[in-house]
Amino acid sequence: MSRLPAILLSVVLLDSSPMPLQSKTIDPSSPQVAEVPAFTVIGSFVRTTNAVEMSGKDGKIGPLWNQFMHGGAEAIPGAIEQETIYAVYTNYESDETGAYDLILGKSVQPEQQVPAKMKAIPIPAARYLVFSSGTSSPDAIKAAWMKVYQYFAHHPDQRRAFTYDFEQHSSAGAKIFIAIKGKR
Repeated sequence: MSRLPAILLSVVLLDSSPMPLQSKTIDPSSPQVAEVPAFTVIGSFVRTTNAVEMSGKDGKIGPLWNQFMHGGAEAIPGAIEQETIYAVYTNYESDETGAYDLILGKSVQPEQQVPAKMKAIPIPAARYLVFSSGTSSPDAIKAAWMKVYQYFAHHPDQRRAFTYDFEQHSSAGAKIFIAIKGKR
């Protein structure tokens, strides 16, 4: 049996004894440091910027979610966690002001065949700050991202890596994982 079926069951919080992340209560205003093992996501993708998405016109993320929820999710073969959706942010041009790729998909085995018009993204093991959102609603996710930006604005000792960040959406709500540089 693979160690990937419950990716976050093997996530270990660094500031406490090893326990599954899903069994910990996380204060959304206080992110937790976590080591996440490598995993692979297959899904549909777009390249965009935060400026485009916040402009109210020509945004690409809303249509991507719409396409994904109306048939795109079913097109992903071999999903490990059927009810969990990942929104992976990667290939950053620079930082949060530059262009980035967003892959909306599901976790799969690394050798899984990739359907046409989709992309496989291997996410390496890394250290993350984890921010929680009560639900996966668009408003809750926007509010959680605002907490991410505010956190880094007020904690200059913590630096984003701008490698692979991801949202994990499940029936338990959503979590945002931000890759960080160095040690906390």
